[in-house]
Amino acid sequence: MEKPLVSIITPAYKCKNTIAETYESIKKQTFESWEWIVVEDNSGDGSFEFILNLVNSDERVKVLQTSENSGAAVARNIGIKNASGRFIAFLDSDDFFKPTKLEKQILFMENNGFAFSFTNYDVLLKDGTIKQHIIKRDVIDYKTLLKSNYIGCLTVIYDVEKLGKVYMPVDCEKREDHGAWLDIVRNGTNAFRLNESLSIYRLAGSSVSSNKARMMKYQYRLYRNHEKFSVLKSCFYVILCSLHKVFNKY
Repeated sequence: MEKPLVSIITPAYKCKNTIAETYESIKKQTFESWEWIVVEDNSGDGSFEFILNLVNSDERVKVLQTSENSGAAVARNIGIKNASGRFIAFLDSDDFFKPTKLEKQILFMENNGFAFSFTNYDVLLKDGTIKQHIIKRDVIDYKTLLKSNYIGCLTVIYDVEKLGKVYMPVDCEKREDHGAWLDIVRNGTNAFRLNESLSIYRLAGSSVSSNKARMMKYQYRLYRNHEKFSVLKSCFYVILCSLHKVFNKY
């Protein structure tokens, strides 16, 4: 039986120090029916040319570039628009998949008829230490996802045949992945967890997730602008999300 194609979407910005490892992790996949769509976000530092040289005319790879620096949401959406796969997965340019990531997760979805899935993941800290990040929920619905973004972007795979192409909203800067997952589950499509760690997330000191004050600001905008909640309701959910972050540190 012919395996379905998986489109892996990667936004890339000033990534020359990390993206080679990302590419190697994709090439090592035991599931070989994939395409990698890299959207270089006009870094201006030679990243685009570096990526072109890295993939060396690999026919499975599409390297695109934004006309101007536009942010991860726009870059991911360009990738989604150009994707040909039945399944769409996400991987940032400083993270990487474990070798059986695609094989295990696609089998999990096909065997159970799931349209939207996620997994646990490992966190690579600045000192080289790896810690497991285990999501303690097997099924996530809309009400649950409002409380916190339990779903790591690099762990997601969704089925285009069942859901259509789901794009990242641009009205919730830095929280576009949370917004996209809310768009999926709002209509009754739950997210299902495969209880394995199949990806590695590199935690950078300058990342949004490392700055709790900024996270709260972006989280508020998600609830206020994207979910159209009142000021009071938005603040309530920001508090819930912040408490979750406090008790679920890496």
